[in-house]
Amino acid sequence: MVFFLALLAAFGCALFNGISAILQKIGADKEKQASSLRTGMMLRLLKDWPYLAGVLLDLLAGVLTLVAVHSLPLFVAQPIIALSVVVTLLIEIVVFNVKPNKIIAAAFVIIVAGLALLMISANAKSAISVSSLVKTIITTAPLLLAVIGIVFVKGKSFMSTAILAGVSGLAFGGTSIVGRMLNWQKPFWHEIFSLLFLALVAYGLVGILLFTVALQRHKASVINCIMIIFETLTPTFIGLLFLGDRPKHGFWPLMIIGLVVTIIGILVIAADSSKIEASSTKLSKVLA
Repeated sequence: MVFFLALLAAFGCALFNGISAILQKIGADKEKQASSLRTGMMLRLLKDWPYLAGVLLDLLAGVLTLVAVHSLPLFVAQPIIALSVVVTLLIEIVVFNVKPNKIIAAAFVIIVAGLALLMISANAKSAISVSSLVKTIITTAPLLLAVIGIVFVKGKSFMSTAILAGVSGLAFGGTSIVGRMLNWQKPFWHEIFSLLFLALVAYGLVGILLFTVALQRHKASVINCIMIIFETLTPTFIGLLFLGDRPKHGFWPLMIIGLVVTIIGILVIAADSSKIEASSTKLSKVLA
């Protein structure tokens, strides 16, 4: 039952993130392209109701992420959460009657098969305790990510934009890593006032800010694609290396195949930039 509820939370997170990406893109496009990480831009965007709705959905997704990663290993939770890009495309298909091509249809089948393999191979359990060194690195990493963002936000090249998207993915992935490490068996206020929870909030703020700036500079699908690679792979490897995430005994090959297949399918859909960009453009006209 716990495993099922955690899976449901992960899928809910993907749903909210997929919708919020479109809403945030609409808001971000209304602002002048940022050349620094100014809080003023964020305050103005929070007055824009589509963007604000997207942020609220992100917050709800964050709560569901905590529920999901408490019991699910990150190699299962992160690929499911990465389905947000599939949700974005489904909005295009359902709302605007766009027919997916054969490659996209095949990618859907591949994703379903990959996720099935991951769920079959997974154990539902909490993460193991990490060393103080690993904990220190993870809790201080948001500062490093923010510094990288400050440096590359000044650049105008696609490489700078790609780095901003990648760093935002690392930050969003960081929320899952920290969420996996939090110990809710203690009285919950012990965790809320801990350095880990503070790091969780910092990861989320850095991720949203850098993702918004990156969205201003390129198509939502391209930014999503880059972000998802880092958001999915980094927590997966951290979980396997440090947090005790393991498949069932003898299920390593199944887990690896499922992970590779799922990520390939998600990236194929994320690469279909025309559809996702079209959904953002059409929705912006509807919500204007």
